[in-house]
Amino acid sequence: MKKILFPFEIGNPMYQDAYIYAVKFARKFNAELTMLNVFDFEIDNNITKEEYNIQIKANWIKAYTEVSKLNNYYLNNHVKVDLELKTKFNYHFVYGKLVNEIRKILTAEKIDMVVLPVSKSKAFNKKQQEIIKDDIFEKNNSSLLVIPEGGAFQPIRDIVFATDLKKLNFHELYLNDILKIASVFTSNIHFLHISNKEDAFLPEDIETYRSIMSIIKMHPNHSFHSLYGKDVINAINNYIQSNAIDLLVVVKHEHYFLDSVFHKSISEQLSLNSQIPVLLMRDKT
Repeated sequence: MKKILFPFEIGNPMYQDAYIYAVKFARKFNAELTMLNVFDFEIDNNITKEEYNIQIKANWIKAYTEVSKLNNYYLNNHVKVDLELKTKFNYHFVYGKLVNEIRKILTAEKIDMVVLPVSKSKAFNKKQQEIIKDDIFEKNNSSLLVIPEGGAFQPIRDIVFATDLKKLNFHELYLNDILKIASVFTSNIHFLHISNKEDAFLPEDIETYRSIMSIIKMHPNHSFHSLYGKDVINAINNYIQSNAIDLLVVVKHEHYFLDSVFHKSISEQLSLNSQIPVLLMRDKT
């Protein structure tokens, strides 16, 4: 992971805890953190070049001020020794439309992960869904880290990687990605399969399962669990609560993140309603 994108709004505290995760991941992976603020204002036919430049400068100042506030929030809440973030930053404060600018950056700068907050507010989430559901993720390999409202940063000690065990294209890449995250954060991986059969089973003849078991053989602190559950979301959430999980990871098979993971709407419900951060990895086809 080399580049992380953090789109943010001015004066919205929803972005504070999500920013902590963005910085923590950037520091752990020694990645560049790109701060994106996209602003818009009315332009009539009579506006002069000088007036336009004044508007642009005013918005730049607001964006830099907001970054300072986010950095102070991080320093005041998560720094015990070093009074600096020790993070490589890149700044994009631009006039335009947010979705368009995100799309440009993901492709042009080969962003590995986007960090976005979600809220209990339907109005706020509607706006976030417009970003996530757009085709901005269609022609790149960027993942999406969704941080729930009130999701104060917790050390990532235990990760659930939810899998349907289907043979995915380049499934080894997903497993390698999650192994890297676990290694960087010194985390335990719980490979979790929810079965609609009442008897839990060990699918030895499935290639993805064999790959997972080979990982566990080399890393005994990781584990595989196949559980029965008619309701996939409840089964995953119950496991998360029972095992004090810090991060949920799912792979998105379709063009858009918020289509199905196991069937229609599950990834949307998981990402918008989870009590812990959800990492949605794109299909690497």
